Amino acid sequence: MTAPGLDGVRALAVLLVIAYHVAPREMPGGYLGVDMFFVLSGFLITAVLLEDATRELRFDLPAFWVRRARRLVPAATLMIVVVAALTLTVGRDTNAGLRPQVFGGLTWTANWVQVADGSSYAEQNVPSVLTHLWSLAIEEQFYLLWPLSLAVAVLVLPRRRLAGAAAALALVSAALMVVLYDPADPTRAYVGTDAHVFGLLLGASLALSRAPHLLRTDRTPPRLATLALITVLGTIALVVLAWFAAVVPWSSGVTYRGGLLLMSVAALALVLAAANPTPLAVLLAVPPLRWMGSRSYGLYLWHWPLIVLATRLAAPEHAVAAGVVAVVVAGVVAELSYRYVEMPMRQDGIVLTLRRWLAPVDRLVVERRRPRRGWVLVAGAVCAVVVGAGVAVATAPERSSLETSLLRGEEALERAADHQPAPAPSAKPRATCRKAPRTVRVSAFGDSVLIAAGPALVEALPRLDATAEVGWQYGDVARAVRRAAARDRLGQVVVLGTGTNGPVDRDDLDRLVGRTLADRRVVLVAPYVPGRGWQRSSLAAVRAVAADHDNATLADWRRAASRAQHVLTTDRVHPNAKGARLYARVLVRALGDC
Repeated sequence: MTAPGLDGVRALAVLLVIAYHVAPREMPGGYLGVDMFFVLSGFLITAVLLEDATRELRFDLPAFWVRRARRLVPAATLMIVVVAALTLTVGRDTNAGLRPQVFGGLTWTANWVQVADGSSYAEQNVPSVLTHLWSLAIEEQFYLLWPLSLAVAVLVLPRRRLAGAAAALALVSAALMVVLYDPADPTRAYVGTDAHVFGLLLGASLALSRAPHLLRTDRTPPRLATLALITVLGTIALVVLAWFAAVVPWSSGVTYRGGLLLMSVAALALVLAAANPTPLAVLLAVPPLRWMGSRSYGLYLWHWPLIVLATRLAAPEHAVAAGVVAVVVAGVVAELSYRYVEMPMRQDGIVLTLRRWLAPVDRLVVERRRPRRGWVLVAGAVCAVVVGAGVAVATAPERSSLETSLLRGEEALERAADHQPAPAPSAKPRATCRKAPRTVRVSAFGDSVLIAAGPALVEALPRLDATAEVGWQYGDVARAVRRAAARDRLGQVVVLGTGTNGPVDRDDLDRLVGRTLADRRVVLVAPYVPGRGWQRSSLAAVRAVAADHDNATLADWRRAASRAQHVLTTDRVHPNAKGARLYARVLVRALGDC
C-alpha cells in the first residue's frame, strides 16, 4: 500500500529549497528542505528493503541497485549534459570549473569533489551550475552502502536493535558536524557524507522501529489515540520546520550545532504523520502537492542550474524575477523529464528505453527506411547538445574571472604587507593628505571588493597595509579595525571598504569613526552591490557617517561603478582589472581630499 501524503512531504521539501535559492533573504532557512528529503529517503528506502526481504525471504541487493539506477541516473545525466551545453551559450563564466563538477555529478561524488577542490558552498557571487548535486551524491552513497550494511546487520541483530543502532549512528554523524563546523566556511561540515548522513539514518531508524505506517504489510491498524498523537506531533513538527526555514540562515552556528539534527527529528514526525491515515496526511495528499512531489526529483535537478543561468543573464536588480522565471521553466522541464525519461526508464529499464529511442536508426540500417523528419530534428538537436557539452567541458577554465581576480588581489596585498615596516607607535595623521597617495601610510580594511582591487591599490599606494577577507561583513571589518587600534598598528589614514556581504551598522560605524578612529583620517568606501537588499541602507549609513565627522571622507565607488559596468566581473559587484584601476583612482581622489 502507498502513502500519498509522502508526496506532499516531498513537495514541501522541494518548495523550501527552491524558495531558498530564489530568495534567500526571504527564506533564509529553506535549505532544510534537503534534510527533509534525507529523512524521507532513508525511511522509504529502508521500508522498501524490509518489505522486499519479508516477501522474498532475502535481500535482493542487485535488483534494488538496478531500480535506484533507473530512478536516478538517466534524469541526472540528461540534466548534466544539457546544462553543460547551455553554459556555452550563456557564457559569463558559467562553465568555470565545469570539469570537476561534471565528474562529480556523473560519479555521484560531487560532495567530496567540492571538498577536495576547496569549493565554498557559501560563495554566492559566482555560484557553480552543478553545486546542488552534493546532496544527491550523499543519497547515492547511502543507497550503495546502507542496503549492504542492513543485509549483514539483520543476521546478528533483531529489528528493534537495528533501529537503535541506526539512531546511534545518526547521533555520531551529527556530532561530526559539530566537530567539523568552521564558522569561516561550514562547507566541509555541510556537504560531507560522514557529517550529514544523520537525516537518512534517522529515517532508516523510523522504518526499522515498530512505528505504524502504511508501507508495512505486517501492520495492525493503529488505535485512534495513536493516530491523534501522531497527528499532533506531525502538526507541531510542521510549524517548527516552517519557523526554522523562515529565520535561521545557512551560516548560523545553530544550524550545525544541533539545529539540523533537531529539524531532522521534526521531519521524522512529519513523515510518520504523512505515512499514516491522519488528517495531516490527507492535507498533504491534495493533487497539487502530489503532482509536485512526484516531480520533485526533476524539479530539484533542474531548478538550480536554470536559476544560475537566468540570473547570470539578468541585471542584478532583476535577479529574483529571473529566478522565478527559471523555476517556471524548471517545472516544465521536470514534467517532460518525468514523462519521457524518468517513467519510461523506471518501467521498462534503461536498455529497452534506449533501444526504443534508437529504433529509427535500426530501421534505417536494416530496412533502408528513412526516419521521420521529426525524429531527425530531435536526433540532430541531441547530437548538437552532446557536442556542445563536450566542448564546454574541454574548454572550461579552472577558475572564474572573479576567482582569478581575487587570487591576484590576495597575492598582491600579501606581498605589499611583507614589505611594509611596522608603523611608528601612536603615529598621528597629517593635517592634510594632499601629499598622501604615495607617501602616507594607509591601513585598509575590507572584504572581497578590496581584495579584487588589490593589485591596482598596491601600485597607487606603495605604503598600503590591507586587512581583508572574502565574505567579511561589517562586523568582521569593525573587529579587525578595533584589534589593530588596540595594538597601535594603524596608519595615518584608515580606509574602510565594507557592505558587500551584508548591511552596515550605522550606529557602530559612527562610534568606530568618532571614537576608535578619532585621531585618524578615515576614508569610507561607498559600497556597490546592485540587487542586494541591504545596498540602500548600507550606502545611507556610510554617507551619513562620512558627512557627520570632520575626520571622515567618502570614496564614492558606488557612483563610479554604476556608471561603468564594463569594469566589473561576472557578478557585477567585484572590479575586474580595469575596475581595480578605477577603484584605486576613486580612493586616491578621496585621499587627496581628506
